[in-house]
Amino acid sequence: MATLQPLKIAILHYLPEGETIDPVVTQVGDSLRELGHESTTIAVSDRVFDILEKIESSKCDLVFNLCETFAEDYRMEVNVAALMELGRVKFTGSGTAGLLLAQDKILTKQLLEYHEIPTPDFATFDGVTVETNGDLEFPLIVKPARSDASIGIGKKSLVRTWEDLTKRVQEIRKELGDEALAEEFIEGREVYVGVIGTKEMPEILPIVELDFGNWDPKKPTISDREVKFGPETEGSPKLMIARNITPELRQRVERAALLAYRGLKLQDYARIDLRISSEGDPYILEVNPNPYLEDKSELALAAREKGLSYTQLVGRILESAAQRYGLGRKPAADKAPAAEKPAPAPVSATTPPG
Repeated sequence: MATLQPLKIAILHYLPEGETIDPVVTQVGDSLRELGHESTTIAVSDRVFDILEKIESSKCDLVFNLCETFAEDYRMEVNVAALMELGRVKFTGSGTAGLLLAQDKILTKQLLEYHEIPTPDFATFDGVTVETNGDLEFPLIVKPARSDASIGIGKKSLVRTWEDLTKRVQEIRKELGDEALAEEFIEGREVYVGVIGTKEMPEILPIVELDFGNWDPKKPTISDREVKFGPETEGSPKLMIARNITPELRQRVERAALLAYRGLKLQDYARIDLRISSEGDPYILEVNPNPYLEDKSELALAAREKGLSYTQLVGRILESAAQRYGLGRKPAADKAPAAEKPAPAPVSATTPPG
């Protein structure tokens, strides 16, 4: 199965004292060993010096970066990547540029708009000024500018009046210390597109859809933390491979995802979240670099639909990073030494070849 020479891989992950290890760390480690690599883990919490010291002590060829937060602050994910770049550490996933651009939802929206990638009209609130992009119409969904895993998104996020909008913006500043982003709420299908591979030759995975199940038709379909991380019960929202997607719509969704992947300087793997309106138009909501890689995640589900096992998905991510750094290339098999090849017959200056 392996296409790389055996490497020594250190899995970097966040683990506060007293907490249990995330299952994804074990799953990725098992996959790396199945692929023939040596795997070790590096747990970090809130000591900056631990990061580079433990990586150096591991003597690894490459870090598989699963560290999505640091010191209980998800916004520090980009700082961990920046530190590894300063230390000349080779690692999987997006680097500082991609994480900075995609982590800030306002920057993401502005870049999507610049590249003419469809995204809902929006307004930004920094506590002093308000900037609008497009002709906004209520209802709006209000979210923190730099949140992750649907933090700050819930029942109060959907607003229908300026009064409610102002109140929600103030709550976000007070509770999360963040700027606020308000965008038009797109009622429709919610889909996720996984992209893996190098920025030069990315591969788009099958479209995954969030089936809202027995959702109350009177309630807006919002994928908040309860939907994403709540227990799965009969009729509760669940992930599934998207069906009834016309070839034309699929092409538009995949094109938007590909442009976002390249425009935001992502690499190795990412997940792009979209809504498809009742008119059949796709709009990018968020772009997630280094998304959660657990074996039941959107990315893993899409990979299986494409015929890739979870281990093969991990392998593709590893191969993309290894290619970037020029690591672990296997020599061509059954290639005879140059001295053993018969010398070509000389070509006469007066006799045409052949």
